[in-house]
Amino acid sequence: MVRPAHPSFPPGAARSEDRVTMGVSLPILALELPGQQYSCHACGDCCRDFTVQLRDEDIERLDRQGWASELGGAPWVEFRGSRFLRQRPDGACIFLQDDGLCRIHARHGLQHKPVACRSFPLSVMPTADGPQQGLNFACRSVQRNLGAPLGTHLPDLRRIAEDAPETIGQARVVALLPGRPGSPLELRALAGVLDQWMGRDGLPIATRIDGLAWIAQALRHAKLASVKDDRFLELITTIIATLEGELEADPVVPATERQERMLRQAIFMRTEDPRLDRMKSDGFLRTAWRQWRRQRAFLKGSGTVPELRGFASGVRFQTAELIPNPLHDAAEGHDEPIDDLVSRWVRARLRGARTWGAGYYGFSAVEGLSALCVDVASAAYLARVHAAGRDASADRVMLADMAAAVARIDRTAGRAPWLATSGERLRLSYLALDDGLRRTCALHACGVEWT
Repeated sequence: MVRPAHPSFPPGAARSEDRVTMGVSLPILALELPGQQYSCHACGDCCRDFTVQLRDEDIERLDRQGWASELGGAPWVEFRGSRFLRQRPDGACIFLQDDGLCRIHARHGLQHKPVACRSFPLSVMPTADGPQQGLNFACRSVQRNLGAPLGTHLPDLRRIAEDAPETIGQARVVALLPGRPGSPLELRALAGVLDQWMGRDGLPIATRIDGLAWIAQALRHAKLASVKDDRFLELITTIIATLEGELEADPVVPATERQERMLRQAIFMRTEDPRLDRMKSDGFLRTAWRQWRRQRAFLKGSGTVPELRGFASGVRFQTAELIPNPLHDAAEGHDEPIDDLVSRWVRARLRGARTWGAGYYGFSAVEGLSALCVDVASAAYLARVHAAGRDASADRVMLADMAAAVARIDRTAGRAPWLATSGERLRLSYLALDDGLRRTCALHACGVEWT
């Protein structure tokens, strides 16, 4: 997937949103995620299968370091007007050493690496309340909650802001719904109450995710033109207060065949792994043909799951679907670590400005919340694929399976341009109908009994 040098908006979103002036001297808001820790442990995961976009100053720095003569060619490749770090045939960065360390870092120091590389998994996103720290769960140390408290990384965040001043220069007014601008109070209230819901003790993870999907669907179809600021805060607070009872009174039913197809299509979009060198050498037609075959396989949902980098090959859809949904399994008390991982991931997305606005393609809050629900449903499905590849006789998802799936999904969140298209928005709109978000999040709760 593409790791951009800085947050960006799709053209359509940029035109539809107003700007809010923000002084660059505003303090960076630390991510409020109790108990979450992170320090780099040099595993090298972030140097594999990431297509790193380079800024002009990155190119100048690489040229000064003289890598072209040492490597026998430029360490970057140009594609559609942008330049990216070159990768090896196995998807690893050309600068990744056998010990998992970066050759640029080892020879010249951290500050001489490309901006995107020295920032990950931390991020800074402009919001109306100020620049907000974010965190990406494609990082193994973040998933495992290893390292120093997040508050100790404020110097790193200031460095990110210096490297990419656009992250603190201005914010855009984010829509609550398409065509209905949201105020800072409304967006802050929505993120806050959703985070409180996800942090509820005693509620199974499956129930909390079901609640997120229920709210996304309800707000999608609500008439909010005159429900503003304090009235919206009162509305969303009331919804959260009564949500558990609403879910009990309206239990989710199995997904329709079309809803399942839409989810698999969403998974295809979230797992596309463009390899620029290969795309340039293969040409447009061969690349398009390969993508079409992968897309058709996911849409069909039978036979062999298309190859996913980091996952075992040869897994059949039917084998993976025999395994219970890990959200349901964790809800039954079988795997508290999965509950913890998914809870931290979702709360980091909500609190870290990575669900809507600048952190998610300029999407409205309700569109972004719908996309987050689809991300969770996609990760739950992929975890079963990973489990089936790990052990063909597996009857449940383990933490390592869920972690691999979360990493695969979160690496593209807010970073893959093809997820900012009108087609993706239409998919989210469709899944918001007929309980589609709730049904896909609960897909195959107990596994499928194939006959």
